[in-house]
Amino acid sequence: MVRNVKMAGNIVRMPKIRQVDDEVSALRQQLLFAFHIVDMLGQPSGMGSHLTARLPGANTFFFHVHNFGFGEVTPDLIHEADFELNVVSGKNVDVNPTLHIHTQIYAARPDVACILHTHAKHVTALSALGENIQVITQSGARLHNECVLFDEDDGVALGKGPGSAMARALEQKSCMVLKNHGLLTAAASIPAAVILADTMEKEAEMLLMAKAAGALAPPSAEGSERTKEFLHNEKAFGRGWTYLMRRLALRRPDIMNM
Repeated sequence: MVRNVKMAGNIVRMPKIRQVDDEVSALRQQLLFAFHIVDMLGQPSGMGSHLTARLPGANTFFFHVHNFGFGEVTPDLIHEADFELNVVSGKNVDVNPTLHIHTQIYAARPDVACILHTHAKHVTALSALGENIQVITQSGARLHNECVLFDEDDGVALGKGPGSAMARALEQKSCMVLKNHGLLTAAASIPAAVILADTMEKEAEMLLMAKAAGALAPPSAEGSERTKEFLHNEKAFGRGWTYLMRRLALRRPDIMNM
């Protein structure tokens, strides 16, 4: 069931959701939806992926309890932690120790409000070749000059050192291919981080298929830049998020009122 909603002067169709009264509650709710959207899109979460959202104007962030998959997340599994990974909401809550990847990127990038890491199948396969994502489709152009290939040195990212190295490598970009591992996105909003991750996985799949078939014939840099201007902005991310929310409402209607 959907209803008409006014947004930025236009009519958009959004599913009904439980109404919340404040910005922090709305952020927490949107993060809940994001966990289930990423799961719905088929990106593996298991116990090693993570998705966080920085609280407005604070050095704290929302995370989900370690050892739960994205599709299992309920509101009671979302908690707040500081940049030292101290839980500031809830007791006896397990924190993924690799979340210092997030703390260090947040510390280096005040513009980043959401970070997502998954073991996306096609990005991981491409990364095992030691290759970055190359834009070969029009829809993939939102990734033009946005992806960094990062060699993690074959180890689990514990402590602040690996996160600091990732933050330096990312610079002001939004997407990272983690060699032999998966993907990471760092964006100004939850919708942007999710849609960029989905775009990375789809573009990696297309790239692997095209490379198996023959020589690549990618679009021009100029053409990709023009398309990126249309696709890589909060208005476009908002439209994509609205579509994903409609899909989520149809497939998992119980999530809408949690």
